[in-house]
Amino acid sequence: MSASRSQAVTSSPGVGLTGDMPDTHSEARISWAPYLWFAPAILVLFLVTLYPTFFVGWLSFQKTRYYDLIGFVGLANYTEVLGSAAFWSTVYVSLAYVVGSLAGAVVLGMAAALVLNNAGPTGTVLRVFILFPWTLSMSVVGSIWLWLLNPSFGPIPYLMRVVGIEPGLMLGDPGLALPLIIIVTAWWSFPYVMVMATAAMQSIPKELYEAVEIDGGGPLIKFRYVTLTQILPTLGSTALTLSIMYLTLMTLIIVMTGGGPLGSTTTLSFEAFRGTVQAVNIGPTAVVSIVVLLINVALGVLYTRLTGRVTG
Repeated sequence: MSASRSQAVTSSPGVGLTGDMPDTHSEARISWAPYLWFAPAILVLFLVTLYPTFFVGWLSFQKTRYYDLIGFVGLANYTEVLGSAAFWSTVYVSLAYVVGSLAGAVVLGMAAALVLNNAGPTGTVLRVFILFPWTLSMSVVGSIWLWLLNPSFGPIPYLMRVVGIEPGLMLGDPGLALPLIIIVTAWWSFPYVMVMATAAMQSIPKELYEAVEIDGGGPLIKFRYVTLTQILPTLGSTALTLSIMYLTLMTLIIVMTGGGPLGSTTTLSFEAFRGTVQAVNIGPTAVVSIVVLLINVALGVLYTRLTGRVTG
């Protein structure tokens, strides 16, 4: 009698709803909680990044009078930009700027890391002074080097004249402006490479160096087969990070040369900036911005894959 009564109570609908069956409302509330937490960040991301990107993409298919849309022109802007010799000249300048600055920063950063890694306690003090360029803003760096390279009263042209070298116009020379901008950019950014390389070197097991010494290997063998091999993934990700930064860098060029002389320091990002400020029809400028975006996305995907291999 009692068994049948308890069985009836267990099988009753009320008990099943409140006891055995899950609370669907609480499950729905829990599943929506992460989205509510991330909603402000997603909204900011949309307003700051996604919406401007979509708007620029839409402008690249339009003819405009400043920011007033006149009409849809399809791929006419892309045809005009990609068929222009000036655009490909700008691409060449951008490529030379990125590759040259990256080569200088990596060589200087690696050299500084190797020296400071073997300098003992003195290396800590020197590292602070070497990091100084990286702490400066680009406008300050540009102003400092404008004074250093001034052909009338700059210290560097003065020293060149002392040793019998005619400095010329320096940043006013179309053949010298881009190499000088590359040198300044490498000087500003090489401390970042030094920090990353030093951190990677300090994580290399000492047993590897000891094994090379037992086999009779010298410093060059240690560097080639131990140091460089172990830190190569870190150098690769660092190089990609700097490449993305160099490609979008404008402040240094604006301060030092303004894209001149004769367009010799006009990069894609600077051209996009100048066209946005000065051009009446900003549709072609939007195309240049899209090209920069696509290159950065490609570099970002490559960076993600490289860092994924290193960590996983």
